[in-house]
Amino acid sequence: MSVDIYLLDLLGVFSFAFFGAYIGLAKKLDLFGIFFCALLSGLGGGTIREIMLNRTPVYLTDYSYLFAVVLGVISSIIFYNNFNKIQRYFLVIDAVGLSTFAFIGAQRADSLHLSAIAIVFFAVITAVGGGIMRDIAIREIPYVLHKDFYASPAIVLGIIYALFRDPMHNPWAAYIVIFAIFVLRLLAIRFKFRLWSQKGQSLP
Repeated sequence: MSVDIYLLDLLGVFSFAFFGAYIGLAKKLDLFGIFFCALLSGLGGGTIREIMLNRTPVYLTDYSYLFAVVLGVISSIIFYNNFNKIQRYFLVIDAVGLSTFAFIGAQRADSLHLSAIAIVFFAVITAVGGGIMRDIAIREIPYVLHKDFYASPAIVLGIIYALFRDPMHNPWAAYIVIFAIFVLRLLAIRFKFRLWSQKGQSLP
């Protein structure tokens, strides 16, 4: 992993942890619960990926990731009451994290010469797996299953990576793809993209 992507990865962990801690605060959880939500959000997807690929999660050897989570928790506690004022800025950072996480997931699968389907799968699970685990832990329907255009950019990145594996080994191609998915996520936020969902009577 290049230094640039490594730093973007840490930034993404910080942002995801910030939002995870915010949800824990909103749910009135105690400090452990807040930190747990942040940890799942920031590192959960990568943990699932590494376990499935029979690798040791990186934060067990590189403590910078845990420091990023702690910083996210502290920042969320400090800015909780002013969250609406700064949310737009963190959504930008969150978009950086989403695109970077998805790329790293695809790259990990490619490094093991896995199939195109595996590349897409690991791109998505790295990007949204932590949020799904967090929502299940707090007994909520996972956010990505019913709101926002969130998992879709990760799917798009995975497909692009699978179609153009060899060029993705060029750092500039990697940066272009990450930036393109970052822009797609920002457009989704700006124009409120939504996937189709059934409207009408719900189950009793």
